[in-house]
Amino acid sequence: MTDQDWTELGRRAVACRRFRWRRGMSTICGLVAQSNDDANGRVYFGQWVEPHPDWLPDLRDPATLGCLLALVREAVEPERAPGDWPMVCTYQNAAKKWGVGAWLNESGKATFAALVLPTYDTEAAALVAALGSAP
Repeated sequence: MTDQDWTELGRRAVACRRFRWRRGMSTICGLVAQSNDDANGRVYFGQWVEPHPDWLPDLRDPATLGCLLALVREAVEPERAPGDWPMVCTYQNAAKKWGVGAWLNESGKATFAALVLPTYDTEAAALVAALGSAP
């Protein structure tokens, strides 16, 4: 993907209703979220600067990608305790396309259900699609 593709993917992520900045996320301009401990749950960058509306997440950064997965999990399984079902995860098919799905426990048998089908070139694109389609 080109830099422009990553920028557009970041725009799509921020446009998702369930998107919010999380501690550890990086911006395309190189800043990293330091804290979200204030009373309003806001995230600050570097010298206690709030995120600018034009800043975009750097979805090439592994920590930012992990935060995006956490946002999808929060949106899809808001009441899940650790170890409970469903368990949301990304997956890649034999054609090297990415999707997002969840392991479900149906009558004591583990079943995998896709949230978004594996049609995306990157894991980040699949996560953005899953976040965008979350309830």
